[in-house]
Parts: sequence; C-alpha cells; structure tokens
Amino acid sequence: MRFFLFILIAILNGQNLPFQLGEKLVYSAKFNIIPSGHASLEVLGHESINGVGTYHARFKASTNPTLDRLYKLRDQIDIWLDETDLFTHQLKKNLREGNYHKKIHTIIYYDASLAIINSDTVEIAEPVRDPYSLFYYLRSIPLNVGQLLEFTSFENKKTTPFKLAVTGKETVKTRAGTFSCLVVKPFQQGKALFKNEGDMQIWFSDDEKRLPIQIQIKLKFGSMHLKLKEIVNQKVD
Repeated sequence: MRFFLFILIAILNGQNLPFQLGEKLVYSAKFNIIPSGHASLEVLGHESINGVGTYHARFKASTNPTLDRLYKLRDQIDIWLDETDLFTHQLKKNLREGNYHKKIHTIIYYDASLAIINSDTVEIAEPVRDPYSLFYYLRSIPLNVGQLLEFTSFENKKTTPFKLAVTGKETVKTRAGTFSCLVVKPFQQGKALFKNEGDMQIWFSDDEKRLPIQIQIKLKFGSMHLKLKEIVNQKVD
C-alpha cells in the first residue's frame, strides 16, 4: 500500500511540472567551433531517498571518436531531486576526463543538517541545489526578462550563494526546431558555478515547457556550447 501511495503522490505532484518521466533532451556539443561530442539530460524515474519522494535525473556527456584521441571525456552525473521543490537529495558523479577519473557520492540528510560526500561530512544549513538540478528547478518557475533570483549551490563540499539574472530574449535555431528563448545567467562576483569554468548562459524556451535549448560555458581557452538536437518523450499538455 505504501508503494502505491508513493506513486500516486508522485503523479499528483508531477502534474504541474513541465517535464515527465522518460523525457530525454539530447544535445550536440562544440568546443569553440569544433564539433566535440554530445550530451543528454534525462528523467529516469521516481525513487525514495531517506523516505522522501524524488525524481531521478541523469546528465551524460561524451566526446566523439576524433576528439577522444586528444581528450576523452565520459561523464555521468545522477541527481535525485525533491519532487515538490526540486532541491538536491543525492548526487552521484562518475567522471572520466582525460587521465582524470573520479567517483563522488553525495547524500544529504536535511533532518540532520548534514551532507556526506564519500567519507567526508559537511554541515548543510538549508536546502541546496547542485548545478545540474538547476536546469529542472528553473523549468518549474515562471521566468521574465529583468528577473533576479537567488539560490544556494552545493558543489565541491561547499555551499555558495548565487544569483540568477534573466537578461533578455533571443531566437535560437536548432535541429529540434526554432525557439524563442529567455537568456538566463547564473553568477556570483568573482566565482564560477562550475569548478575551473567561467561564465555560463542558458537559453530556456519562452513557453510553459521552459526547455533548456542552448547552454554556453566560457572556459579559460574558449567556450563549450551545447545545442538541443532531439526531444524524446516530451510532456504533452
């Protein structure tokens, strides 16, 4: 009975969200102007973490065979988001970037105000969002030009306050279609949202789905550019 109640609550909570189980967004990736691989964001299912209902989502990125010879990348990041407020409950990273290989498991116990990262413990004073769950959180709220939002990011064993500005509108053409988009920029003076990376911009479709159509991250030696090329199992109104 408890299982069926959990599924029922998950379905009811999910009715107002612009995504559904099984949704997969596939992106082409470029480094500067060079095609470099592909990436995806996928909602895998409902799961219970510490007795709380969550959405399990996954981000994957990989370089193409040509770039593999220079710098092979195979990243997989799994996140478990609170199904009501979409903050982070659990995060698993399996990173393979060139000669760098690392696995990181983070689970957050909000009742105890702490997070366990592999074997380390860190105090958590409030609900947090990792950089990857940010995509789903921003899809769940209205966005308007000129809007300024605040949130707390949890990355590299630290909580960091960030702001988010909706800076304007642009039209973006992709293989998945042409979209009118709102341009969103997370920032904090002097700090980057992702480690070793610089300014970031996200183009969300200016509709009820708020799909992340395009993502650009400025790096030290250029920029990484993700552009939507396919939508699988999109929610239908």
